[in-house]
Amino acid sequence: METRRLQENDLELLASAIWLLIPEEERGGNVANHAYLKQALADKNCYFILCVIDSTFVGYLSAFRFPAVENTSFQVYLYDIVVDARFRRKGIGTRMIEELKKCCMEDQVSRIWVGTSLDNEAAKRTFEVT
Repeated sequence: METRRLQENDLELLASAIWLLIPEEERGGNVANHAYLKQALADKNCYFILCVIDSTFVGYLSAFRFPAVENTSFQVYLYDIVVDARFRRKGIGTRMIEELKKCCMEDQVSRIWVGTSLDNEAAKRTFEVT
């Protein structure tokens, strides 16, 4: 299992992961084009973390870093985390969050925060553990 933050030259990996992991009904007809994704990958405030097992995309996480207004530190909002249904409950979400935490420590981020719906039990379990 490999979990890592995508870099500027990982455009094809990001595009493939979005296509394969994010359900079509969530992508809708407005899928980000390559130019948009390339711009996002070049932004050091954008975090895209991918988990791969045996060359298969199994998890994707996106987050965004922004300055805190109450002090001189940065915070990260964990925006999206998706794990292929066939690989859920195997610690993949936790591994991606751990990778995000590692990246945040390197970037002097003081806090990671996340929101989820009250009925999303899987997300609440993952966020409680990490």
